[in-house]
Amino acid sequence: MVGQSTSIQSFFSTRTSPTKVIPPESPPVPGDGFTAEELDNALLPVRQDNWTPRGVYDEYEIDALMFGLNRVKIVGRLVNMFESSHTTKLPKGLGGSVHLVVKDDTGAVTIRLSYTLPPTELRLGRLVAVWATYVANGDRGSFPCAVAPLYIKIFPEKDKSCRIRVLEGAEFANLCRKPLNYQPNLTSLNAFARGGSEVIDAKILVVVKSVSARKRVTKKDGTEAYVTRVVLMDDTEEATLSLWDTTSTTPNDWQPSHTALLISSPSLNVSHKNGLALASDTFVDVDPCIPEAERLRGFAGRKVTREHINPTFPYEEYALWSIIKPNERVLYSLADVDDRARENPGEIFEGYLSMIIMDLNMTTLRQQNMLMCNECCGIPIYANAKVAKCKHCESQVSLRVNPRLIGKLVDESGCITSGKLVLSDHAWTRLLGRSAQELIESSASTLKSVEHRMLHIRITLRFWWSEEVGKLVISEVLE
Repeated sequence: MVGQSTSIQSFFSTRTSPTKVIPPESPPVPGDGFTAEELDNALLPVRQDNWTPRGVYDEYEIDALMFGLNRVKIVGRLVNMFESSHTTKLPKGLGGSVHLVVKDDTGAVTIRLSYTLPPTELRLGRLVAVWATYVANGDRGSFPCAVAPLYIKIFPEKDKSCRIRVLEGAEFANLCRKPLNYQPNLTSLNAFARGGSEVIDAKILVVVKSVSARKRVTKKDGTEAYVTRVVLMDDTEEATLSLWDTTSTTPNDWQPSHTALLISSPSLNVSHKNGLALASDTFVDVDPCIPEAERLRGFAGRKVTREHINPTFPYEEYALWSIIKPNERVLYSLADVDDRARENPGEIFEGYLSMIIMDLNMTTLRQQNMLMCNECCGIPIYANAKVAKCKHCESQVSLRVNPRLIGKLVDESGCITSGKLVLSDHAWTRLLGRSAQELIESSASTLKSVEHRMLHIRITLRFWWSEEVGKLVISEVLE
């Protein structure tokens, strides 16, 4: 019988085609990596600002401007923006116009900017340079801003002899930040809401506490508009400032508990409790160069830290103190900690607490999608995940275990809620017997059994107290 011939393919190992390899499955990543502002501007043509003056422009301070024909250049900060009247008939090819109030350290001027494409780079507080060929006297006839009587009209896309440009850079950071007609006797938010709004030229100094997401809403007349609501605060009260349309993108540059605003002649929005709005004669000085602003920033920083829903464990401060700390192993009661912190407010000390867990909220927070939390832009963020997106800046924010997982702890002298404690990641793992990721992946029945096992048990906490933190820092949980 003749043997079967061998094929040449039998001498080579079988290989799978690279095009047929199935990639490992991975959970889809939500979103496409683009922010809302990038999506809004995606269809706009790229602007190339390569304009250079064709003649000699004399640079003036605003209070030195004279009305009439002249090539002038001014530099100042935007303190107000509002759209022109919608009833005005626009010329053919004109997309719209917006009124800008520009202020330097000497005075203010109103600029009517006509455009084909809406300017997206203009925001309150930004430093701008304006080139123009004519200055009008706004005292005659109707005028949109009475506190800035000189009037300049520019249409850069049509008239090549005029231009407005945003100036950015460290060399411009401190220019034109001196308020006009500033006096130390400012009106507090509490006084403004209770009759101070009727005072002429009232000035309030506030700090940004939080910024909402930019939303599209429908007005009572049926038109749509964009609005951003900013929560402001001083040492007496909180208020909400509504920014519409042209000013709605301004808060993108503001930092909660850091950006200070000196608002002159604001309007009281009666439709909201302690609501503020911008009128045509309102000035908004962003981060003004006055000593009261630094004091208010310090107050806001301390208050926001105390009210933070999930403050970060102070690893650097604790590690630095651990190098020079005394070797103390003292068991305190809550009353002892309270007495020592009040007697010596600046003292830093460490010890132990023996506490009983009286309340747990694991299953409740899991059902509410609130196992993990953090803050960004002053807005609380909750999710059953370790990362979530901020609704305002749309950045990815790392989340930590929600302190409300523990409701109340007691000892023989008193009780304390979880909002007064700051636990490290290691302390949470020791307390719950699982990591944050394992906590998220646990089922409702598993968390319920953990609650039953931990309820009313006694635990020993290693704590650290510092006045700068203002809360009990828990570095270790002992059995």
